[in-house]
Amino acid sequence: MYEEILKKANECLEANEDLELVELIESSIIGTPRKAGAFMFVNIKGESFGTVGGGNMEYQVTLYAKELLQKKMGGIKEYNLSQSGAEQIGMVCGGNSKMKFTYLKNDSESKEVLKSLEAQNKSKSIVYIFGGGHVSMELAKLVRYVGFEFVVWDDREEFATKDRFVGAKDVICAPMENILDRVNVTKNDMVVVMTRGHVSDYLVEKQMLKSDAGYIGVIGSTNKNKVLKEKLLEDGFSEDELNRVCAPIGFQIAAETPEEIAISIVAELIMYRSKAENRSKMEDKNRIIRFFESRLMS
Repeated sequence: MYEEILKKANECLEANEDLELVELIESSIIGTPRKAGAFMFVNIKGESFGTVGGGNMEYQVTLYAKELLQKKMGGIKEYNLSQSGAEQIGMVCGGNSKMKFTYLKNDSESKEVLKSLEAQNKSKSIVYIFGGGHVSMELAKLVRYVGFEFVVWDDREEFATKDRFVGAKDVICAPMENILDRVNVTKNDMVVVMTRGHVSDYLVEKQMLKSDAGYIGVIGSTNKNKVLKEKLLEDGFSEDELNRVCAPIGFQIAAETPEEIAISIVAELIMYRSKAENRSKMEDKNRIIRFFESRLMS
């Protein structure tokens, strides 16, 4: 997500197309649609890519950015999203947003600004996808789209290829053994287990339980995961240790196709990331499920 936006910005500057960078530098906790750190770019035509919140506020921000770009200037401006500011901006979300505007052109100073943005927005989490099948391919597209770095591991040469997993940080073809000798799975990282069978799923899950992974999810039926759990209990893992595992993985939305299953999984990964980042808009998973169940029964 961010890498595509920054790539486009670099291409514009290389083509001598000046840009105005807009960064959300401050926002009240309640009411603003994006948190501090969000950014977008505006060109001389008033076209934008990226987002600082959407709606009429973003429209007003874009107009001001175009105005500054024409003057080759930067600046800072605050936007009031409260009831009292509704007349000016047409939004009553509540709170305030402060924007920083930076004029960019094809020079070394502007390129350094983009490099700094890239460093700030580099994903702190890696999604490790074990298994290179159809669901993995669809999941890889989605995790990349929502800003995760990802690594794919499969023991079959025809499945572990860069062509199948465009944008992967790494694609590893190796047996599902001694995984932690090759990759360092940290507490910020997420593990998705969806290999070609329950035997290799078991091997990966057993190793990941010994890692610091913040999230471990295993695909498969409730019965399959019950069998895996019993085997891991026999291996000496405690109930508390096994409670780290989300199985079956993903929101239970009766997904059937690889695309639908991937969506259910990435939604859970986003939820985990949101919880880890303590996002103010974090919803309770059970509340979401109850809402949809009530709609389906009505």
